[in-house]
Amino acid sequence: MVLEFNINDTPPALIEIEDALTQVTKDRALLRKKNIRFLIYVLLVVAAYATFMLTVTIPILEDPAALPDFVATVAYCTPYLTFFIFIVSNNLHTKVIERPRKILDTAIPAFKAASEKRVAEIRDCGRRYLEVANYQQRVSSIGRPMMHGETEMLFQWVEKRMQKEAGLTNGFSI
Repeated sequence: MVLEFNINDTPPALIEIEDALTQVTKDRALLRKKNIRFLIYVLLVVAAYATFMLTVTIPILEDPAALPDFVATVAYCTPYLTFFIFIVSNNLHTKVIERPRKILDTAIPAFKAASEKRVAEIRDCGRRYLEVANYQQRVSSIGRPMMHGETEMLFQWVEKRMQKEAGLTNGFSI
């Protein structure tokens, strides 16, 4: 992500948040173009594979006496080659398209203003924890609204702090 919120750092200015939002939106548009391009490449590979099978392999397989070694090799390797094409394309799609898409899909709402309900919940947490109240004061001194990503960061901080106070450092213990 281009911009991260931290309770110990100074809150970013509204201009920085707007710049980060435009950057993330541009990255999302580029990722959509890359997804279409990737789909076209995979379809071309599958079409080439199917064309080769229909024009070369199947006519040779009709007469197994012509090239028995080739017929046996194609008969045994075709399912593995099909499986290999599927696995490689699926793994590439996951690494190149899906993981960055999920990151961007969570980043876009994080740079938008939080709802009044979320801000009120954070105010309640600020009554108990001085760090949360200080962060809220720093945001209000900048003169901008609290962002959704900031509320999520503060809720995570409060949750970790409450777990630490209860003696639960690694989640639940039995």
